[in-house]
Amino acid sequence: MDYFLVLIREHRHAIVAASMLILSLLLLLAVRPGTHSPEFLEDAALDAIGYIQNIVQSPVLAYRDLATKFGQWQNLDEENRRFSEELKLLRPLGTRVVELEMENRRLRQLLNMSLDPGLKSLGASVVGDTSTAFANVLLIDAGRDQGVKINASVLVPEGIVGRVVQTGTTSSLVLTLLDLNSRVPAMVQRTRVRGIVAGINGQKLSMEYIGKDDDVRVGDQILTSGIAGSFPKGLLIGTVLEVKEGDTGLFQHVEIQPSVDFDRVEEVRLLIPGRQSVIIDSSKHLNVMKKP
Repeated sequence: MDYFLVLIREHRHAIVAASMLILSLLLLLAVRPGTHSPEFLEDAALDAIGYIQNIVQSPVLAYRDLATKFGQWQNLDEENRRFSEELKLLRPLGTRVVELEMENRRLRQLLNMSLDPGLKSLGASVVGDTSTAFANVLLIDAGRDQGVKINASVLVPEGIVGRVVQTGTTSSLVLTLLDLNSRVPAMVQRTRVRGIVAGINGQKLSMEYIGKDDDVRVGDQILTSGIAGSFPKGLLIGTVLEVKEGDTGLFQHVEIQPSVDFDRVEEVRLLIPGRQSVIIDSSKHLNVMKKP
């Protein structure tokens, strides 16, 4: 007896459905067309059939809905994988576009620099930084074949980078202003006081031979003086950062913040005496433009 109770409890839903189905069949037989069955029996038979159909069809409909959603999930997963692959391909292209835009902006700034028409201008890229604790030197991709000469001035739109100290056939070494061996005749723009800007193998510069009574103030702009040097007059070197009495009492100690960020120099412009303006782009093509 207990076995039948357990069996009924475990399969009660199936037993109920089967019982309803049998009952509805009996009701349908009882209300066959052409017979005069009570109206309430016909209504009960139809309701029972509809209820059973709902019970029987609900798992089928649920399965179909689940299958549809599963197919949609598969499609979304496939699209997501495809978009991820496309993004992996496009991300380097986007980075390259940004780099090209930045390079184009820097090159335009170089071309827009106002220079003496009696000078030949050469554009080049920095391809190496050989700076150490004892020297500050850059390697550029232009040499004797492009017309580079020793002591040629090297500039960026922000100001002076340095000068060429060694040339090869297609490359050259540039001694930056930061180097301990760098010396540039300079002047204070506001008062025209003259001195020598020297490198100290650090991130700052020193202006030497400024007398104790010379008028130099923090914030003054320091320019090339064009006297006894390779640099044309009026090029920006930097800004006075500190002024204090020197060790001997005869001169002032003037510290200068360079106008150029030497860690970010990528393209430069060289000034060489001549009658042509020569621009070397990053793809190594040489374009010569005659000046009137």
